[in-house]
Amino acid sequence: MEDIKTTGGVFTEESRKIVVKNICTVFDCKEEDIEELVPVQAGLTNVVLSFKLNGGKYVYRHPGLGSEILVERGRETIMQKIVEDAGIDTTLIAMDVDEGWRIGRFIEHWDFDYNNLNDMVRAIMLFRRLHAAPCHVRWNFDVIKKAEGIRDQIPAEKYGHFPDFENVRNRIYRLAELTETDGIKKCNIHGDARDVNFLINKEEIHLIDWEYGGYGDPGFDIGTYVCGGQHKLAEIDRILFTYYRHKPTDTQKRHFYAYIAISGWFFMHWAMLKLSKGQGVGSLKEQWYHFAKNMSLIALPMYGVDVDKDAYDDAMVALIDCKLEDLSFLNHEIGVYEEVK
Repeated sequence: MEDIKTTGGVFTEESRKIVVKNICTVFDCKEEDIEELVPVQAGLTNVVLSFKLNGGKYVYRHPGLGSEILVERGRETIMQKIVEDAGIDTTLIAMDVDEGWRIGRFIEHWDFDYNNLNDMVRAIMLFRRLHAAPCHVRWNFDVIKKAEGIRDQIPAEKYGHFPDFENVRNRIYRLAELTETDGIKKCNIHGDARDVNFLINKEEIHLIDWEYGGYGDPGFDIGTYVCGGQHKLAEIDRILFTYYRHKPTDTQKRHFYAYIAISGWFFMHWAMLKLSKGQGVGSLKEQWYHFAKNMSLIALPMYGVDVDKDAYDDAMVALIDCKLEDLSFLNHEIGVYEEVK
């Protein structure tokens, strides 16, 4: 088998042998019983595959490039139990804490659409259920510390290549301090609640892959959701209205605006780590940078912190229409492989 490049990394013949062995162990079957074992172009942290066996269809997650740096697998198993009890994700069949692979039921679904109002409302209501569920894990997902942990794994010459990087950094760190004064209660969070992690059809919706799950700020789930799509400012306000089921207070609004910026900052680090290892991340890096840079300029004045007026005005224009900057130069500068389209 030739190596296959996927959105989550390269699927090699060596990887295939490991996957087949694990499937056979879980299902007590033979290799020839496994049909249509093929990569699915979804997800960025892991290589995702689908396969058929004995009339059923399943999804296999194989740890991708750099996932051992990004993921706390032991925490994931605890979160998986919490969300299964809450009916948020009931797809799990088997997983291995040490090796990081997972097998789940295949759910017939359509591609989650950020622009579909029904999809959005169902996803945000799922957040409400998650955030209200009893919390049995006290592992705090500190977004800034987690980003710093990723930073320490990136070679210095491949870190901070984004324009205006230090100014963005300073605003993000100030916002992280200020959000602690808002009185927003911490809760269960998913930590990577983007479109690819929702399985949705007419009857059900699941939020899968709890690798980043833990006890944290609900703003991070809203932030990762927003940063995962090209949301305009009016759409962001509609998401917050849906989450609270009423117009958010000034404190709630500034808090979630701040966390959209903080989420973009976190995933900028994720992007730099992937780029440093030679894996492209496509236009997502433009989205993450856009929200970190521009939303931080908008959120700080909501806390009474002055920012440059021209920069503020430019950020507002960019956010109203979700105008992204072109960061394609990073691919050449850092030397990534050709990106998966």
